[in-house]
Amino acid sequence: MDIQPVKQKTVVYQVVKQLKDLIVSGALKPNDKFPSELKLAEMFGVGRSTIREVMKIFQYIGIVEVHNPKGTFLSDSSNISSESLEWAMILGEKDISEVIELRMVMETQGLWYLLDYRRNDTELREKTIRGLDNEISNLKKAIVSGSIEKRLDADYVFHGLVIQVCENRIFRNLYHTMKEFMKMEINFAQKDVNTLSEIPTHHEELLASIVDGDFHDTCELFRHHIRNIDQLLESKLKSDPQS
Repeated sequence: MDIQPVKQKTVVYQVVKQLKDLIVSGALKPNDKFPSELKLAEMFGVGRSTIREVMKIFQYIGIVEVHNPKGTFLSDSSNISSESLEWAMILGEKDISEVIELRMVMETQGLWYLLDYRRNDTELREKTIRGLDNEISNLKKAIVSGSIEKRLDADYVFHGLVIQVCENRIFRNLYHTMKEFMKMEINFAQKDVNTLSEIPTHHEELLASIVDGDFHDTCELFRHHIRNIDQLLESKLKSDPQS
């Protein structure tokens, strides 16, 4: 009988779990300031690199906010959902880049299904293009109205339409499960654009490539789009160390 030894949870996971419990119990309240990185490391009995990783996860998910030089604070309660806390637990085990890589795999599969495997399915192609074009319109409307939530929803749905094309229920369900994570990722990325008008422009380029119909070129464009987000997040999180 092939039985593998039970592995202990990572140190990062254990710290994330304890902090999650403190937030849920109310011991940590919105806008509370966290102790310094050194102090937290001493309190948990871990290295400072572990605390940096935990705070990187929490900052990415939107659970904490860094205000240099004041320090790191627990976000307002309106920004902390149960989904955010669950994703913090997941990312305590897995690197953020691995989750973004999963998204890339799912979108690439959708593009393969649309532009290669079912490339002669005109009805599917036209339906998908109409849906994507509609979400770009929704993006533009959201920018004009100033609605951040609608802007994030349109971006989320746009990429979801690509994934659902492949008719893989696991992918669709997984993307739905990732909704809060995806919207936080999208929000993080959108904050870096020079002007909001760049957001629909980038998506129009993605749609134009789908219309052209070249699978390999379109995949590369989508991968580049997602890799840029990954690199942006890594750069942003590294540039905001905890005080």
